[in-house]
Amino acid sequence: AGHGRDGDGEDRPTRARREPGGVMAGSGLAWSLRMLRRGGISLQGLLVGQVGVAPAQLPKTNTTTSSASVTSRLYASQEAVQDAEHVHRPYVTRREKAIIESYAHPAREYLRGWEGDARLGEAVDSGADAAEVADQGKLVDRVVPVLNRSLESVGEVTLPGLIYDQPLRKDIVHRVVVWQRANWRQGTVKVKTRSEVRGGGRKPWPQKGTGRARAGSIRSPLFRGGGKAHGPRPKDWSQQLNSKIRRLGLRVAVSSKLATGRLTVVDELRIESEVPKTRELREFLDKFEADRTSFLLVDDAAGVDWSSYEPYHAQTGVRKSPWQWRSNLLRSAKREEKLESRCEEFVKLERSAKNLRKRAKVVQPEGLNVYDLLAFDHLIMTPRAVKAVTERLSHPPPRFY
Repeated sequence: AGHGRDGDGEDRPTRARREPGGVMAGSGLAWSLRMLRRGGISLQGLLVGQVGVAPAQLPKTNTTTSSASVTSRLYASQEAVQDAEHVHRPYVTRREKAIIESYAHPAREYLRGWEGDARLGEAVDSGADAAEVADQGKLVDRVVPVLNRSLESVGEVTLPGLIYDQPLRKDIVHRVVVWQRANWRQGTVKVKTRSEVRGGGRKPWPQKGTGRARAGSIRSPLFRGGGKAHGPRPKDWSQQLNSKIRRLGLRVAVSSKLATGRLTVVDELRIESEVPKTRELREFLDKFEADRTSFLLVDDAAGVDWSSYEPYHAQTGVRKSPWQWRSNLLRSAKREEKLESRCEEFVKLERSAKNLRKRAKVVQPEGLNVYDLLAFDHLIMTPRAVKAVTERLSHPPPRFY
């Protein structure tokens, strides 16, 4: 049969017009029927409710689609979503898969719940010791001691190798730092040209006969007080960088701190006095016996209870990453002004470090960036800050629909 024709040689629009009840594919009625089906409204229900036709008089059609069936196609049922057990899948790129396959070390706990390539799952062994690996870049879990204010070990914390054991990539770190510094530029510098400087509307002397060089305005760039030729103008210096590159740069910077022994996990960063005291913080930093060493302190001021994390939205069934869930909690707490009492200790710590100038800086997990990791020598984190940074870098960037 030719294009647009049936087996008997008759074109389809002609057959649709000839047969009773036939509807052309390009007619307005056919388009209306498709829109009704897509919106979950049946033709039978529309005629019964609007026209008043009895259901027995309507032809039997298979176009009945309820709104519940449409909803069931978009989301799973609410009971199934709530009862489903959440399995964490770490975000593993192709480059990281190649590293894991080439170096099959068993200390990779983050691969236990991963349902990807079976060859990667074979590299997991509960009896392995993560401290045996000394070189950087094997994506192996690292065990780090937790110290108290006296720098005595009070416990241990396991840092996922997918985040804290990345291979050194100077090119990635350089791209992220250039992106950061470019976005910091305001671009508001502005100078006046010869047409914008006040005055200079009269020709200072005649064109000929004076022996001087010809001039048309005293506001020329050649004159003192004149305009600037080719001066800076307002400009947008911001750059675009893929989110995967930004996240990889932060992983590489944190892994470099851990590989060089400049990452310390302390049980808490707290000022004991009732008011901010720089002396108390300085005494704690002096215990590291490094006079010319600068410190970057990271603590989670929100105090979020990670055990109450729900991976799926209760009403829509859309999956939420832990970092997105945490951000929503902080945003709602700030809106309701309930965050001041919970951040009191963090505010004291932040104010105590202000007088130390460039020796110490206090940031939250969402403020940790590559530039500060390179500018400061030593990184000090609390276990809750480690938890927040791990959740921040363990998942792909959230997609908003």
